Amino acid sequence: MRLGSSRDIYYYTSATMAKQSIATVVDTRFKQALTSLRQGSNTFIIGVDQGITDILFYAKLPEAGGSVNYTGLALPRGWVYSLIQNSSIRYSGSSQYFWTGGQTLIENLREMPNPTTRDQLYQLGGSYLNNATAGSEFLGDNLYAYAYLNFPHNSPNGSMEKPNPFPSELLMQPIVVTIQLNYLPTIFSSSNAAGAVTGAPQALESGGFQVKQVHAVDRSDLMASMADRSKAYSFPTKCFYQNEIVVALPASSQSQQQVLLTGFRNGQVRSIIAWLTDDADTNPVTSSPFVKNYQNFILPHDVQVLYNGTIFYDAPGTSSQFWNLVSTETPSLLNSSVLSLSGGVIGVTEKACSWIEVPFSQVFEQLSGSHMFVNGIHIQNSTVNMTLAVPDPTRNYTLHAMYSYNAVLLVTNGSVEYAF
Repeated sequence: MRLGSSRDIYYYTSATMAKQSIATVVDTRFKQALTSLRQGSNTFIIGVDQGITDILFYAKLPEAGGSVNYTGLALPRGWVYSLIQNSSIRYSGSSQYFWTGGQTLIENLREMPNPTTRDQLYQLGGSYLNNATAGSEFLGDNLYAYAYLNFPHNSPNGSMEKPNPFPSELLMQPIVVTIQLNYLPTIFSSSNAAGAVTGAPQALESGGFQVKQVHAVDRSDLMASMADRSKAYSFPTKCFYQNEIVVALPASSQSQQQVLLTGFRNGQVRSIIAWLTDDADTNPVTSSPFVKNYQNFILPHDVQVLYNGTIFYDAPGTSSQFWNLVSTETPSLLNSSVLSLSGGVIGVTEKACSWIEVPFSQVFEQLSGSHMFVNGIHIQNSTVNMTLAVPDPTRNYTLHAMYSYNAVLLVTNGSVEYAF
């Protein structure tokens, strides 16, 4: 009557034990300083040297002194992601794709295994800093910030869903990572007259890249570079995030708005991730003291997504948060520090800021070291509409959306290409 195989849970047996077939060691010794600590592009070249996993971007603000004067200035928590305009990666001769700093933050938060690690990763993106009348937080360790560079081959998840290392030993050319930095003073909020940020630093004190690598104890255990095009190694990605699209939602007499989602590529879409920002937060008027809150994500209400006229996702009210919660261990929100200006002084309010996820594929929790292909939906040239209600129709909002796809990195003939 009870199906199943017999398993001994008193003694360990060969059925309940496993061992690593290729012995490896891990190191984080390879790092490279930024070539420019100011606005512009920096390149990180990772040589052909076995397994590549996590890639870190780090930055440090200078101490006050000389031309640097933080009086009246502030930064919200997670400010390093506002400093990043975009990042990219090219695996040997593969196509090069770009991701914005804002969507990289969302990718990282949604992949963390639980709310505690999610909030800690966000905190490491830069502490809340304020030089108000009560004193300055622009001191010591508070000046450091760290961003996880989320690429198709890796994930910040340090638990069950950690991908295997990407085998760069199969490549003939290095992996090239680029990062484009915004002009540093533009990320600061100011309580000074006319929002002046003249005391803000023009450049970082230091910054750079660092990579975690996995090396085989015996290199002969590894596969040889594949010069034969008839052979290939298929590296499954956790997903491929497409560069975010942005849609302006101007002030209207109606809170309910309809948006045509465009830019889908040929491939299976696993989900659509979307979030709102208030234009007053991201592009405040500079004729008066102003604050910036790039991560003040605003939850849309009454969301519907239609595929060729058929409703695939319906979330009345704020039930999008419920549907997300029953599909993951990590809710789609972050505990953000939202800056405000009162009496000529910048203050902070802790706020839960949310995004929505529209799933097209079944829930399956991957196990570390294994991968299950779960089907999505082929959208291609089909029509996808999203209707949503904004909190205040008299304000200007921007809708940000990114699509996640099934994809593999196909390694052959010493090079790499994406297969969707």
